[in-house]
Amino acid sequence: MGTNASFLDLLKVHERIDDLFLSHQEALLCLDLDRAAEILVAYEAELLTHMGDEEEHLLPVYQGRAGKIPGGSVELFVGEHKKMKNFLAEFRQALPNLRGEQDSRLRRSVIALLDRQFMYKHLVEHHDLREQNVLYPVLDRVTTEAERISIFRRLRQSS
Repeated sequence: MGTNASFLDLLKVHERIDDLFLSHQEALLCLDLDRAAEILVAYEAELLTHMGDEEEHLLPVYQGRAGKIPGGSVELFVGEHKKMKNFLAEFRQALPNLRGEQDSRLRRSVIALLDRQFMYKHLVEHHDLREQNVLYPVLDRVTTEAERISIFRRLRQSS
């Protein structure tokens, strides 16, 4: 990790994950449902790993040391993770239903799915901003450099 380890380095993980979701949406636009499904699986796997890392390694430290922070409760972060997982389950279930649809109907169904994904991306954007502006800076403040390095080594998905 080197010197000056910061939890803000995890924003690189967010960028990589966000890029995967965008690739999934590009495949949807091309009506390549197999590719869209494949990328969605990869996206979900990376996102769930990241969420698991946060819930197992970051949020306990945050909860134990940060004190009360308006708009930054652990329950809020975990609740947003749950909402994101529910959206992903919906998207995963929607893709097989698109197969076999006529071209004009397929295009409209993809538009409807993209509309739902817009709502999801809005949730993700707000969640990521809360992590960028609250969670990660607070963790940087309440941990030592050595603790940060130790935590980064335990993450399954590093920056």
